[in-house]
Amino acid sequence: MANIHYGTKMKNLTKSLLLCALLLLSVTLVAQNKLNMAVHELRFKDASGHTLLHIDYQIPYRNLVFMAQENGYFATVDVSVSIPRGDSLIVIKDLLDNVGITNKHDATSGKSHINRVSFLLDKSVDRLYFKAEDLNSGDVFTWPIDGRPLDEEELLSDIQLCSVVVPDSISVSKFRRGDVLYKSEPSLIFDKNILENVHLYLETYVPERLQGTGLMNLYIEKDSLIIKDDYFDISLDAPQKALHLQIPTGELEAGSYQGTLSLQIGDSLQEKEFDFFITEKGEPLYFLMADPEEELQLLRYFTAGATPLDWSRYDEITKKRYLSSIWKYLGSSAGLSTESILAIVEERVEHANAHFRYFKDGWKTDMGRIYIRNGAADDVEKDVIQELTRYVSKDYQIWKYRGKVRAVYVFVDVQMNGNYQLIYVRGDEMESSRPDFRRYLGDDFDLSKLD
Repeated sequence: MANIHYGTKMKNLTKSLLLCALLLLSVTLVAQNKLNMAVHELRFKDASGHTLLHIDYQIPYRNLVFMAQENGYFATVDVSVSIPRGDSLIVIKDLLDNVGITNKHDATSGKSHINRVSFLLDKSVDRLYFKAEDLNSGDVFTWPIDGRPLDEEELLSDIQLCSVVVPDSISVSKFRRGDVLYKSEPSLIFDKNILENVHLYLETYVPERLQGTGLMNLYIEKDSLIIKDDYFDISLDAPQKALHLQIPTGELEAGSYQGTLSLQIGDSLQEKEFDFFITEKGEPLYFLMADPEEELQLLRYFTAGATPLDWSRYDEITKKRYLSSIWKYLGSSAGLSTESILAIVEERVEHANAHFRYFKDGWKTDMGRIYIRNGAADDVEKDVIQELTRYVSKDYQIWKYRGKVRAVYVFVDVQMNGNYQLIYVRGDEMESSRPDFRRYLGDDFDLSKLD
């Protein structure tokens, strides 16, 4: 059985306590200076029959310390695997895992870093030690791992549980097998509101004398109640064969599940056990716009952060989770709940749409942008610029803020069609004046009005 480990004292907990610990992992540290993460070890055979060990590990971004660098924010995790030699540990695998994010809000989001360490097992070793250290914080995670190879007569590999299985011939992910990406889920936690299936990947190893048709049984129980007990024939016409099975999450309630997958070929029978956890209530998602692209445009009014480099590859739910994390950050930074800041922005969007519309929604105009970010101005001056040599007249407005925001904005209806454009700003680093703003105001404009 491939085991999951959280923290350094999880082994003796009951199933119910394990589930609670998993669900509370995002907000509770096991102990000071302990790096919270999940590890899932899996054994497979290579073409020569040697046992290949995959150690999949998952670290929530919120448990790492990111440092600002030139091109983003980075955490560095020193990952090593050791074997005991007398009173010492000999490192047999060591890597520096650099975790980079382009937006600092990801550091407090629900996202995780997932990676894999792989190597062949030595028959003379039955115990390994996994260690991961966040070099920026000094937090450490350690755990012993069963290092025994698969027996020569083993018919089944260990079972890898995946959240996503998709065709992928481009990426260089360690989780690719051929042209298919099997995204491992070391936490073994699956949110039914996000995922339609729990995916199982495994391999069969059948000697030529046993090749033919086998009988497989997928058995799942929860709280000693049978949830699934399916039998099906499987063609085993090769020494090594990959299998992909699915467990629909729509049929499952929240809780802890225990599964058994068995394969019978003639008189030979082998079973593999696995556990997984279903959550029914996903993390709250906060958004105002139905279209994530428009939501991203709205959030740019408050943050200068660039769009994530892989934004175009996000699915809709991932985009919403990313955007939701920014709303949470903005609310926290302002000392407000996420619901409160959303209500404020929503009211301002509605005001902008009602008063600043011009062939497009008012919130997308220059006036709408400034109003949504700062609210109503403390002082508004409206007047007309007379410029007989160039234009008959141009309406303009000066908005002045004198509270926490101390800034001045000048909008000019350049084409006299209701589309006021921002031409001058002072006191706002997120906006800039047009280099030729005097041309719009005219030579006779009294610049003291901007004080």
